[in-house]
Amino acid sequence: MIILSGKEVKPSLLALACSDSNLPKLSFYLYSDKDSFPSFYYLKGIKKILTELNIPFTEGFLDKNDKEENNLARFKEEEKGKYVIVARPLGISYEDKFLSLIDPSYDPDMMTTINKGKLYSGDLNYLPATAKSVKEILKFFKLDIASKKCLVLGRSLTVGLPLAELVNKGNGLLVLAHSKVSSVMLNKEAKEADFIFLATGKPSLISRESFNPQQVVIDCGFSKGGGDLGFVPNDDELSSYTPVPGGVGVLTSICLILNALFLEKNH
Repeated sequence: MIILSGKEVKPSLLALACSDSNLPKLSFYLYSDKDSFPSFYYLKGIKKILTELNIPFTEGFLDKNDKEENNLARFKEEEKGKYVIVARPLGISYEDKFLSLIDPSYDPDMMTTINKGKLYSGDLNYLPATAKSVKEILKFFKLDIASKKCLVLGRSLTVGLPLAELVNKGNGLLVLAHSKVSSVMLNKEAKEADFIFLATGKPSLISRESFNPQQVVIDCGFSKGGGDLGFVPNDDELSSYTPVPGGVGVLTSICLILNALFLEKNH
């Protein structure tokens, strides 16, 4: 079994970013709910790589005790001219209004309507960071999804649906499922799949018995207990898989930088 380590892929992506003449032009704005531990953990990795690459950044915070219009006004003023990362979820009903204020040219996680439209028109340059991380892992380890049956488990706008577009553009046979599909159907599809992409944030939706030694598993989930796979496979259980931690998540921060560099080049 091959462990698809993000740590092996990261040096080449860092080198790519460092060699880009647009790198000194970047600056970031990181927005979050300062009381959210998941947001703190997510932004910690981003701030680390921004510091490593000498990319300036500022932070803004949601004030849940203030009015909606005041929070939005502060966000709009503070994010101008910077590449914006919103650590979601913010835990408020008007979260999408923040995304609507972001200029698509400064949206490295590709969450604005215009950038999503470009992705679903077939341009993989607009993959959000996690899906781009998966693309880079497949490329680095020379894993070809063409004509392979690919089960994508998850339908979020940030991970599941972009992964489905990645499979589609890679000429794979796409099966898109989610946590509301019955366990019987999920396990049936899993048994027949060559590639399984896990992206629901819910571990163990597929039973251990439904995996086989010919399969590649890309686990995009993350929790304190590990990823969506729900177990650490033995050497003879899978062909290859991404560990959690140490797999896809290792690359998301650098992929945000690479997305920003792409946008900077194409302003």
